[in-house]
Amino acid sequence: MTPSFPLVAAAAGVQLPVQRTWKPAQALLMTPGGDWHLRTLPTGEHVEWQLKFTGLTSAEALTLKQFHQEMLGAYHCFRFCDPLRNLLAWSEDPTQAPWTTSGALSITLLPGAGAGAFQTAQILNPSGAEASISQAVGCSPNFAYSMSVRAQSNSQSTIGLSIGGQRTNVTLSEQWQTYQFTAVPGGSTDQVLFAIAIPMGGAVGLGGVQAEFGACSPEYRKSEGMQGLFTKARFKDDLLVVSCEEGGICSAETAIVAMVGE
Repeated sequence: MTPSFPLVAAAAGVQLPVQRTWKPAQALLMTPGGDWHLRTLPTGEHVEWQLKFTGLTSAEALTLKQFHQEMLGAYHCFRFCDPLRNLLAWSEDPTQAPWTTSGALSITLLPGAGAGAFQTAQILNPSGAEASISQAVGCSPNFAYSMSVRAQSNSQSTIGLSIGGQRTNVTLSEQWQTYQFTAVPGGSTDQVLFAIAIPMGGAVGLGGVQAEFGACSPEYRKSEGMQGLFTKARFKDDLLVVSCEEGGICSAETAIVAMVGE
């Protein structure tokens, strides 16, 4: 499996605050008349994250140091789940790719209905079997992930929330509520499938679907056409400095970079 940035501090891969910088690709060009112009290129932009860790145990600091050594500093690439983005693309529009639909689900988008500023989707399952919407993300199945969704049902329908091979079922109320699920997907497939199952005859409203690395965040992050996973991230520097105080409490600081679209 492709290596992934590890869970470093307790149930999280990073600690807040995180600084993320989006940098466009640029080229310095000289015209025939000798004037210099800075041109922004259509591709090649990249993202940089500044990560700061405090209050780490010696074991957690060792996890980060060993991973940095295994990557040979800035040499090898690894997968990195952006802590400031939703792992899922199109969090409010399950009719878009890369969402896939099983069965004969009917999906109607309802902009701004019932869930505050969220665009919601009314999903009906008229078939005689359970059906689902799902999205595969190419992250490692060996870590914990969380999934949350805003949902309601006038008929108190149930839905199933799945992270890989792990699943929980919840019964919806007539009021919009947030439902959360955290699990380690496991399995031999080097990706994670996030899915929402609708029972036969079910009618539910969904909005604000989110998946993330580690524990659930209290903040919903709307997404459009880009998943929050970077498959070819790397450390910016070969040097990683970890400081430990008396009592085994450690701190560390590092930077990670990745090209957009990779």
